[in-house]
Amino acid sequence: MNYQSDFETWKDRIEALPLSEVKLPNQPIDEVTAGAETLAKEAGKDKDALVEAGLDATLIDELPTLSGAVRFSQAEWMSEFNAQQEAQKDWLEQSPLAYKLRDEIVHHFSFAYRNEPKIKTKISRIKEGSTHADMIQDLIELAVLGDKNPEPLSKINFDVTLNQQARTTSHRMSELLALSNGSKDETSASKLLRDKAYTLLTNHMSTIREYGKYVFWKDENRKEKYMANYKA
Repeated sequence: MNYQSDFETWKDRIEALPLSEVKLPNQPIDEVTAGAETLAKEAGKDKDALVEAGLDATLIDELPTLSGAVRFSQAEWMSEFNAQQEAQKDWLEQSPLAYKLRDEIVHHFSFAYRNEPKIKTKISRIKEGSTHADMIQDLIELAVLGDKNPEPLSKINFDVTLNQQARTTSHRMSELLALSNGSKDETSASKLLRDKAYTLLTNHMSTIREYGKYVFWKDENRKEKYMANYKA
């Protein structure tokens, strides 16, 4: 089975679903897709009877590929979500070191540039920041400041490799912060696609089940196949 191909088949219809109609999953996605695939087989056996009662046959025919599209969109979302969770873990481990580096450089610069009014003003402004984003920006600004004004640093035997370390740390922490914040974003594009695909699938399933229970109201064995909790 090529779930990506299934997703591409459904992509336009998934994206076109209005936000007002989107449902959030209330059960595991793998259970929903497995149920859809079982329902497709059972409804396929009863297709003539269901169609005669007024069911659109394409709803049955589309179940397998729509289920595949949901599987693919779920995998995409989980890949993103897991990466974001890992980024949060890395941020918690690495951010204290980044703050320590920022504070160390500020300490050295405050002394080295104590007789440089303009630079002292810049350092004072850097000290004012308190957010994670401030820390990331502080590191790159300190690196630039140090590279442009090396003489006072050399007089105190400042380790100039800390400037490059500040640059690389700023870049790395910027990426981690963006990823870790992303996991809290309920408007994730991949999550929204998953929710839309899930909505389309469950709508198909609900309609087919309604017709199945209607048609086989006197046949408990067949009617059972159209119950929401039915498992093959």
